[in-house]
Amino acid sequence: MIRMYSRKLLLPFIGVIQLAELGNVRALSLDGKGWAIHYALSNNAKSQRQNQNKLSDSDYTLVATFQGNQLKTKPAYTYLQPDDAHAHIDLLCEALSTTQIPLAAADRFEYWLLDKDDEAPLALLQTAINQEELARPTQSREWRAMPASQLGIQTPNAAPGTTEESYAPPINYQLERLIEERAGAKPKAVWIERRDPASDHFPPCLIREDWGNETEQQLCDKYIERLAPRLLMMQGLSRTVRRRLEQAACKFVFDVERFYPLYPEVIDKHIMDTARVEAQLRRANQEL
Repeated sequence: MIRMYSRKLLLPFIGVIQLAELGNVRALSLDGKGWAIHYALSNNAKSQRQNQNKLSDSDYTLVATFQGNQLKTKPAYTYLQPDDAHAHIDLLCEALSTTQIPLAAADRFEYWLLDKDDEAPLALLQTAINQEELARPTQSREWRAMPASQLGIQTPNAAPGTTEESYAPPINYQLERLIEERAGAKPKAVWIERRDPASDHFPPCLIREDWGNETEQQLCDKYIERLAPRLLMMQGLSRTVRRRLEQAACKFVFDVERFYPLYPEVIDKHIMDTARVEAQLRRANQEL
């Protein structure tokens, strides 16, 4: 039986990944269009049958890609063992071509770094699908932001043409340090099962958004604004939060165009459609 689900991709958070699994084969996608087909290496097949949850990413190898109903194989595809691996890949591709996305979120267990002052959730570190995953070795209690090279935004308190004296570190570095300070010298983190994210009081954008001064608040706001097209992939957001993220996401039209198929809900379809059209027009102009 094919198992299909989605889960957050951390650390850092870069989106919600879609997964389909059958036997020793799995398919993964970050945009719902192109899929990477992975196979659990034969020397790991026995351990997989004993405990599916012990497999790590290093146990898999890329054997094919699937996009536009076209399967493109890699060299490793020819040597797959046992013989039913090829049949499983064919079944996965058939399911992917007809399945509606986004897939239902399965990672209801979340590992939260806590604020040292009130021990409230401060930043999301990891997620898990079942209790077995929680038994793995203790995860890091150090939060990581998306790298500056991927963010591609200017530090708020660094003016254009800054000199060495007025240089400010990238947003990701500054925000990591702020969260580290807020977690304290002996950071605490706990696993929490969230059955109804839309009704609880956890930080909806995966980090706390209440900061002590204007500079810190601006750093947090700019980071969340930049991640908005990716945060919109999450399920369980309130309509108020989703509307706020949609408005922020429109500044990054190519990301909206890429991730739009994975948005579980759209509040303001007009501004989302406008952003996607703008992405198409910009691309057309670049090709002239």
